[in-house]
Amino acid sequence: MTNNRDSCLNCENNNCFIKRYSPISIIDDVNKNKMVSRFPRKQHIFHEGNENPGIFFVKSGVVKVYKNGAFNKDQIIRFSLNGEILGHRGLQKSTIFSVSAQTLTESEVCFFTREYFFYLLEKVPQLTINLMLFYAEELNQEESKLRDMAIFNVREKVAKALLTLVERFGLKTNKEIKYIEKLSRQDIAELVGLTSNQVTKVLADFKSENLIEIEGKKIRLAKKPEMENIIAI
Repeated sequence: MTNNRDSCLNCENNNCFIKRYSPISIIDDVNKNKMVSRFPRKQHIFHEGNENPGIFFVKSGVVKVYKNGAFNKDQIIRFSLNGEILGHRGLQKSTIFSVSAQTLTESEVCFFTREYFFYLLEKVPQLTINLMLFYAEELNQEESKLRDMAIFNVREKVAKALLTLVERFGLKTNKEIKYIEKLSRQDIAELVGLTSNQVTKVLADFKSENLIEIEGKKIRLAKKPEMENIIAI
């Protein structure tokens, strides 16, 4: 990891949570209180159960956020992209991370201490309001995921996983799911509570039905409407 003091005002990441909701008058102070670290692919930013020293924001790259579940089986909660927040689940009084975060690509991450971030929340009401809305939206998504995992069969869960990746990352012009080559079949399985063998089998079925095209770890979504029909409820 290396420290960096690149100016927030010159940062090309316009999706930054703090920049979007803070007045420009405070950005210089924000810049002075941040630390930027670079992480190679497949490196942990923090681990579940460790003490949380502060809050993180993804400056660039893709980060997998996951939780250790029953029988030591991981459950992916979400993928965080440019400008998005990390470590907010460790801001409770216990100050312990309840999830882990690992890079899927080479990434840069901005860090602020707990004390400074709470200072920002007190000083910038717009930031506080939007953090509250972020928590509400995240809770809504988790409730929807719990419902889907309870009622969907294996085929529907794999379709849901692919569509979730499309919604999160988008499609290339050739209909290939972006960043899909960075994910293992186990990653896809952990997104919807399956095993890698179950995912591999259903993907083969989808391929034989011409719903998707597979080339190595790359997946092209040939018929998105038909895939959406699989999980229509």
